[in-house]
Amino acid sequence: MLKKIIFCYALLHVAYQVDAQFFRGIGLFVGGTTSSHKYVNGLEVDSFLFTHTTPAPSHRSAEYISYSGGFFAEFLRYEHIRWQTEFEYCTKGAVERPLLKPWPAERGDATKNIYRNIEWNNFIKVFFNEGYRGTPYIMIGARLDYNFTRKLTAYVPVANLVPKIKISPDVAAGYEFTSFGNWHLFTEVHYNPDLLKKKLDNVKFYGRMWELRVGLIYRPKGSAIDDCNAPRYHGSNY
Repeated sequence: MLKKIIFCYALLHVAYQVDAQFFRGIGLFVGGTTSSHKYVNGLEVDSFLFTHTTPAPSHRSAEYISYSGGFFAEFLRYEHIRWQTEFEYCTKGAVERPLLKPWPAERGDATKNIYRNIEWNNFIKVFFNEGYRGTPYIMIGARLDYNFTRKLTAYVPVANLVPKIKISPDVAAGYEFTSFGNWHLFTEVHYNPDLLKKKLDNVKFYGRMWELRVGLIYRPKGSAIDDCNAPRYHGSNY
């Protein structure tokens, strides 16, 4: 009976330790975003019919600046490689000056195409060696966007090709600052381009976003990235 009790206790202890090692931290962040769209019209310039201007001329839109925010959790037992999964509110878009008249060229006032999204993002996070002030890392992964609302004011037939649900790649570089507590400050820069181009007639359309984040991550004792090989002082008689 005693052996069974010891075995059950040992099994529960091992399971607890595995779970503790698998879960690494939880955090939140806020960010600033800048995004734009690119239109590529495949028709040659036509000075008579101006077909190269419909349904949109070739151009890169101006930057649409907005904000983002979310929360995340970090997992995996490895010290230098983690899996990060997160939920984020993110607004993307572009600033356009639509072409009103092809010749002589006349453009309208600046107007915005806006997409408000809820995103489920997943990354492989690779930490480098810890420095005196903190630890740099990179992230490679993908975003799953759900566009719950949009406001389109320019080149609507093309801009409306953005699907309600889409997947796009994301790469990032970050830095986590050294802390003596369980809370750690970090900052990240993300690059998020469209994976697939949308097309209407002779026009291809795609977008990209840059995102700058700042946030906090809570790491339970024993889960910090600087805990693994940290020296421990045992006293002069050790």
